[in-house]
Parts: sequence; structure tokens; C-alpha cells
Amino acid sequence: MQSGGRQAEAPGRGPRVLVVGGGIAGLGAAQRLCRHPAFSHLRVLEATARAGGRIRSEHSFGGVVEVGAHWIHGPSQGNPVFQLAAKYGLLGEKALSEENQLIETGGHVGLPSVSYASSGVSVSLELVAEMASLFYSLIDQTREFLQAAETTPPSVGEYLKEKIRQHMAGWTEDEETKKLKLAILKNLFNVECCVSGTHSMDLVALAPFGEYTVLPGLDCTFPEGYQGLTDCIMASLPKDVMVFDKPVKTIHWNGSFREASAPGETFPVLVECEDGDCFPAHHVVVTVPLGFFKKHLDTFFEPPLPTEKVEAIRKIGFGTNNKIFLEFEEPFWEPDCQHIQVVWEDMSPLEDTAPELQDAWFKKLIGFWVLPPFQEPPAPRTQEYAEVLLAQRPVHPGLIQLRGRGQLWGRHGPAGPAPPFRRQGGTGLKKMQSSLRLVDCIIEVHDARIPLSGRNPLFQETLGLKPHLLVLNKMDLADLKEQQVIPTVTELVGSSYRYHRGEHVEYCIMVIGVPNVGKSSLINSLRRQHLRKGKATRVGGEPGITRAVMSRIQVCERPLMFLLDTPGVLAPRIPSVETGLKLALCGTVLDHLVGEETLADFLLYTLNRHQLSGYVQHYGLGEACDDIASVLKRVAVKLRKTQKVKVLTGTGNVNVIQPDYPAAARDFLRAFRSGLLGPVMLDRDLLQGRSAEES
Repeated sequence: MQSGGRQAEAPGRGPRVLVVGGGIAGLGAAQRLCRHPAFSHLRVLEATARAGGRIRSEHSFGGVVEVGAHWIHGPSQGNPVFQLAAKYGLLGEKALSEENQLIETGGHVGLPSVSYASSGVSVSLELVAEMASLFYSLIDQTREFLQAAETTPPSVGEYLKEKIRQHMAGWTEDEETKKLKLAILKNLFNVECCVSGTHSMDLVALAPFGEYTVLPGLDCTFPEGYQGLTDCIMASLPKDVMVFDKPVKTIHWNGSFREASAPGETFPVLVECEDGDCFPAHHVVVTVPLGFFKKHLDTFFEPPLPTEKVEAIRKIGFGTNNKIFLEFEEPFWEPDCQHIQVVWEDMSPLEDTAPELQDAWFKKLIGFWVLPPFQEPPAPRTQEYAEVLLAQRPVHPGLIQLRGRGQLWGRHGPAGPAPPFRRQGGTGLKKMQSSLRLVDCIIEVHDARIPLSGRNPLFQETLGLKPHLLVLNKMDLADLKEQQVIPTVTELVGSSYRYHRGEHVEYCIMVIGVPNVGKSSLINSLRRQHLRKGKATRVGGEPGITRAVMSRIQVCERPLMFLLDTPGVLAPRIPSVETGLKLALCGTVLDHLVGEETLADFLLYTLNRHQLSGYVQHYGLGEACDDIASVLKRVAVKLRKTQKVKVLTGTGNVNVIQPDYPAAARDFLRAFRSGLLGPVMLDRDLLQGRSAEES
């Protein structure tokens, strides 16, 4: 957006452009603008600590799990997402084949591999195919109403139900079969709700429904994760373009704003962030989600948007697709099964009233998609052949979030036994083992703040035959001294027997470690130090983003040395609550698995326990405090992080301004992880205990 009038841009500098939102839309806009020489002053403001928005691939479970976007629908040359993915080499051979791109699906989801009724019996796939043929023929008929001046009935859902009633008149089966047919059709209604992103097809207008263009191509996925696409786009941007953790509060437009660093220059737009920072600009591209727009429409723009734009935003419908992942020790499905349909026998699309959501939310589950096995089994149906099912269900008015909850941390220690925090590292370890004969030495990277808690004991058991070097990364955050890696490795390998290697002097080093300890950062640092080069060239994945085992990267010329980058692997079980919390504090375990406020509480406990008062000085608290609620309240007030809360009283609803405790907890954690609270050794007690035992 820009102002109605046009302020002069500084000669020779070009306009300042801000992109609000770092999802794929914002990244795409930034990439396009960066290609143009006129837009050299570009920034992308992203509210969170990562880019990609709803595209997010998790590699922490031994394989790729798509938390957000999953498929490329219509992967063919007319699809820009497909074109980008092909350009970056992110797709498999089958998806790129001409045959796959020419398949016409009509935009319909394929038939399931197997179908089960809620009573547990199998449903005839012939009956499922018959109902799917009927349903999708009716869906195709709805496109005939495109641009019709008036339609009766007005919605897609009402039209489908009217046609189904007409077809029912010709059904000659018994009542049980008719009821099962309706239940299958209800499942197909729910599938279409997922495809259309709506709570009910009754909310989708019939006349414009045919505007959606269906592209040819059989839906495909990213073998190494959808997030590879946004990672590649982000890697193509100049390094100073992205600004993270900058939620925007208000966009002031149609004004005349000045900046001290640019005297005499005026800007038509000023973007104000939640933390008080302001960014003047000539142009702003807003790419925030529609739901955010709807919620913050009254305060996000100053002055407010024109009435016609406000009304358009309010009238556009949207919804949320939720995913639920189920993990099984052993698969109960056949090896070639890809899609399991779930048919709820007591459901029908012709019912006038829907049951209460909290009582029947699970009946909106449309089925399960079987994800590829995360481990390579010696034979099917063994305990190692663990797989994950993805259940998808259509939208509803409220979001149900499934969250792993462990034991809460008590003021003086863990409140109970360690939670069974299970991780799958079998695939990575097996691939590492298979490449050991090519390796001269192993570098095991540790976060210096957790040198003991951060170790995976399976590394030594599995890979212990080779010379082993432990490297502590992030030493500035733990107040440790630095040592040279390359000379140490050369000496270590030189004094050992080189298994299964030729006589040529070339070193091959495998770099291992738990997630997020900085393995890729170490590799890039060694390249800069010994080769005077930047990040590693793309070998199997983008630099700094390890998606596959065995990316071979040169880091030194004399001696000639290559490192094999590997994905992080956690131990199958985290032994204690305290260890799990330490791992989470260092970013090895995802924050949401523990809870940010719980993590902040443990961090405060640890700092006070070791008499580290860096947080007192950083936030200007005056004195140490062991009450996390009190600390977060003072942090929120200091950072002006507040939120409006609607309180129900006897005289009506009252809006109350309260401290934003989650935002304060995030800032507290961010300050620790960036070293703003001073160096912290989380394993200090364990190290002291070992020293006492040795003495």
C-alpha cells in the first residue's frame, strides 16, 4: 500500500519497501522485488522467529512430518509452486515425469486403499466407488452455475443435498445399505470441506464455485519436506532482508513521516511494531493471513481502510484444516496401504441439525494418510517398522490443539518421574553406520551449555569404533575457551589406524550431534577459516539446513578434508524431566512440547540456583526474584507487551489490559539463547558432581 499522494524518493537510493509477513506470499514478493535494481532498500517483517508461515516441516521424529502444507495440487507447468520446486530440485523423479503432469484428476481426491465403518467392519470399496462417482459428478455439475445471475439453491451444500434426495428415490437396497451410502456421502462432504477450507459446504456460494481452476497432474509431496521450498526462497534473499520477531501493531498510511537518519526526506507510510520499533517506508506489501486481518481490522490500519475494502475482508470466509498425527509401534494396515477412509455410520449429509462440536469433533475426521516409514525395516511388521498416520479433518469454529504435556517443573526439582518422551533416530543412525567405512574420524558437536545432558548415548554405542572428537559449540554462551578443530582432527586421525581406506591423504570426517547444536554452523565456520569461502555449496540440501544424511562438503585444502553433514538425532528416551527442560532451553526440543512459560520458569529457577543475575540487569528488575509470574509481569510491562482480555462481569463484558505473559516468556527465552543474560552453563551441577567423584 502507499499514500494517495506521492512523496519524493531520495535520488539514487530508490524507494524503501516493507513486506509485512514472512510466509510464502511475503517471501515470494520479496524475492521478486529483490530481482529489480530499483528496490535495494527492502525489509520483510516477520512476527515469529521463523519464516514460512503455515509451511513447516518437522524432521525431529526420524522422518519428514508436514505440520502445515502437505501436497502440491495440480503439479504441472501452469502451477507456480511446482515450477519453483522443480527449479530448486526439491521433487522426486515421478513428480517431475511428463506422465504425472498430464494426469487429469478433476480436482477430486482419489479413492481410499481401504474403508472402515465406525463399528469396525470393512466397507465395500465398490460401494465407496459408486458413491464417490455420484458425489463428484454432482460437484462437476456445480461448475455449470458459474457467473449465473441468480441460483436456487444459493449454496453448494444445499444443491448437493437436493440432488442426493432425488437420487435416493431410485435406491432399491435395504435400509441398512441406504444408511451406509449416506454415511459414505457424509465422508465425501467432509473431504470437500477440507479441499474448500470451510466448516460446511452450506457456506460456499454456488455461483462462483466454478471459478477455481483445476490444473492437471497427480498431487505430489516434497521428499525432504515442503519447508525446503521456503528455505530456498529465503536463501536467495540478501541476508539483511529478513527481520524476525517483529509483530506489526499498526500501519500508519496516507501521512508524511520523517526519520532522523534521513533528514529532509518524508515517507507516506510508517509501520509500528509491538515492541515500539517503527519503520518508515514509501511502499508496504501486506501479506498477513486473512484471519489476522479479520481479528485486527479495526486497529491494524490508521487511518482505517476504505469502507468497501473493510466490507470485502469481512465477507470473505476462511477456515482451518487441522492435522492429528498418530504413531503406532506396529502398523495394522497392509504395506501398500496409503489412505484409510473412516465412515461414521450414524452420520448423514441430509441431517438438518449437527451435533455439538465438543461431543462429535472426531466425526469430522475424513480418514488417515499413511506417512512413509521412518525406519528401514528388515521385514514388515516388526517393532522397528513404526509409522505415522495423518488424520485430517475439516474446519470448525474453534481450533483444537493437540499438545504434548510432560511433568511440570517444581520450584525445587521435577514434580515426578520423567515423561516417556520418545524420539525416533533409527534412520539417521543406520545411515551413519552404513557410511562408517568411508570415515576417518567422527566429530560430535555439543552445545557448550549442556555438554552432558546434550549427549546422545547411542552415538558412542553405534559409532564408537572410529576416532572420536567432542566439539563444544556456542562456547561464548557458556564462558568456555576455544580450540582449533582441524589440527586436532589431523593429529587424532594420524595416530590411529585408518580402516578400509586407500593410501591417498584425504580425510573424511562425519559430523554428528543432537538437533540444533550448530553442526552446519561449524562446517560453514571451518570453510570460512580454511578455504576463505562462505556457506557450503548445495549438496542434497540448502546450506545450514540439513535434510539428508551424508552431504559431503570440503572444508580444508591442506590437508584435503571433507565433512559429512548429518541431521540431528536425539536419544530414544530423555532420561529425566530436568534433562528434557535443558534440551528445550537450548532449542534441541521444540518449545511447544514443553510450554514457553514452563521453560521460562525452569530458566529462572536455574539462574537463581547458580546465582546468575544477568536477567536482573538486562530487564532492570532491581533484585532477583523466584516467582516467574512476577518476573514475567515486570518483563511484559517493561517491554510494553500487553493484551486485551474480555472479562465477564455482572453488568456485561469489560475489556481489561493485562500483561502478555506468553510474549514475555518468549522474550525471556530469546534473551537467554542470544546470550543477553550472560554466559550460562546449565550442566554446572553435573560437572561439579563428576569433579567431586573423581577427586
